[in-house]
Amino acid sequence: MPTTPSSLPAAQLSVSPDWIDLYGHMNAARYVGVFDHTGYTLLEQAGVGEQYTKTSRCGIYTVDIAVNYRKEVLVNDPLELRLRIMAADQKRLLCLMELFQTRDGYLAATMEQLSIHVNLDTRRVVPFPAELAQQLQETARVHASHPLPKGFVQRLSLTRPSAKG
Repeated sequence: MPTTPSSLPAAQLSVSPDWIDLYGHMNAARYVGVFDHTGYTLLEQAGVGEQYTKTSRCGIYTVDIAVNYRKEVLVNDPLELRLRIMAADQKRLLCLMELFQTRDGYLAATMEQLSIHVNLDTRRVVPFPAELAQQLQETARVHASHPLPKGFVQRLSLTRPSAKG
């Protein structure tokens, strides 16, 4: 069954032959590379992409990821990567990226990404500008109106787990 169109930021790509491993499917490291590279370009639509970094000298650093591999993809398979902002606060951003194989309409993998906002000159965590933080939070509210992938279990959050002891 084909996937339904989404108004989430999305990019189309296909599995390159050099992404294939010994088992004849896309290598696990390549999934992370696709999520990282293509996801970064989609973050431009959320206001924290390359243009933001060039003008502000700030950017987002990944501090944690959680990848879930669901079903293999093969050479030349058509893909769509969707970006969903799950949550944002003054210094952190939580995104979910969903990688679909579009010919057969299945979700191949997901990657949650927790990032922090960093000043590139000082290399220190700094708050997002207030307007940007508000924009990211509003985008998260809009993206929350789209159903999460069936069976998705969130593993990352903006809050740290409490220490047991």
